[in-house]
Amino acid sequence: MDARFRIGQTVEVMIETVAFGGDGVARVHDMVLFVPYTVDGDLAEVKVVEVRKNFLRGKRKKLLVPSPHRTEPECPYYFRCGGCRYQHISYEHQLEMKRSQVVESFKRIGRFSSPPVEDIRPSPKRYNYRGKVGLHLRAKRGAPPEIGFIDTGGLRIVELERCAIADETINDALCELRRRVLSGDLPIGGEETKVLWSGDQGENQDGLITRIVKGRNLEVHRQGFFQANLTLTDALVDAVLDLAALTGGERVLDCYCGAGLFSLFLAEKAGDVIAVDIDREAVGAARKNFAAFGHGGVRLFEGSVEDVLREHLAGEKGRMDVVVLDPPRTGCDKVLLDMLAEWRPCRVVYVSCDPTTQARDIRYLADRGFSLQVLRPFDMFPQTKHIEVVALLTWGNR
Repeated sequence: MDARFRIGQTVEVMIETVAFGGDGVARVHDMVLFVPYTVDGDLAEVKVVEVRKNFLRGKRKKLLVPSPHRTEPECPYYFRCGGCRYQHISYEHQLEMKRSQVVESFKRIGRFSSPPVEDIRPSPKRYNYRGKVGLHLRAKRGAPPEIGFIDTGGLRIVELERCAIADETINDALCELRRRVLSGDLPIGGEETKVLWSGDQGENQDGLITRIVKGRNLEVHRQGFFQANLTLTDALVDAVLDLAALTGGERVLDCYCGAGLFSLFLAEKAGDVIAVDIDREAVGAARKNFAAFGHGGVRLFEGSVEDVLREHLAGEKGRMDVVVLDPPRTGCDKVLLDMLAEWRPCRVVYVSCDPTTQARDIRYLADRGFSLQVLRPFDMFPQTKHIEVVALLTWGNR
């Protein structure tokens, strides 16, 4: 612990930037100080709450001079709920910050001196854009159950009447859920999670609900993953199609296909599509979607990408033109990245909601012969710390 600093100490600082994750960054002597709910340009009085070898964490006590980038949050739960981190920042500056964070991630982690980051695509809706939320329900002995989101500390539930970034049909469903739980019509035991979808008309017998993408109906499992932004998903699909640059005869591998969001549209322009996902319900939904779209020829596999490539697709080595990656936030397994280096597809389109793990993986591929061509960011999550980036890599210098 640095003897110059102590927990509880108060310092006056100027916030210089905002780091990926949402904390404002200041410097005290030669130490970095992270301060939540600040923005570059803030002059603030800050209490030190954590002292580490290489950095400090603080809590804002008083805003002495507000940054010109500040705005008033629209949500009354904002400073307690852990869902949003940027509502105190003007939307225009959020976009600038997020693009800068992508650049910084690819410089610092990816070790690219001049990352090819395009301008970020804004969300048509800054609030009420989410088509899916996960609520936490917790029974309490001798008290009414709690219904809401996990707080900034990660332990307590912030009870709320509505969520400012959720579609209003979700907020209507939240009110009805609260009524049923508190009246006893819907008893809960212990702690549960409840997923609410926009425009929910109920699920079918397979647990599937319908989402509309580019004017087409897609079936998605209620508990499965799907892009949350109702107003920007079409543009995300268009970006994948654009960077895949299909002309009609290519062989395409979709490594984390989910319910088939990208494969369904890639199959309309490719010669052959192989889709893989480890989640059984997602594969079931994708199978229904491929049939409904008339893409019965798409080869669909259930299992980890690494196992499927090794056990079922070894004969495809060296024959893939385009590989699409849309992994979880943790990124790709090195086994898969090594396989891609061996298979040498002409193009890799990598979609990620975490530029730090994406930068790590792309550096790994770049060290094995791929060239980074484009980084195209999308603000799929306004008011939050998250950023979606679509990257294009080509084999060699192509």
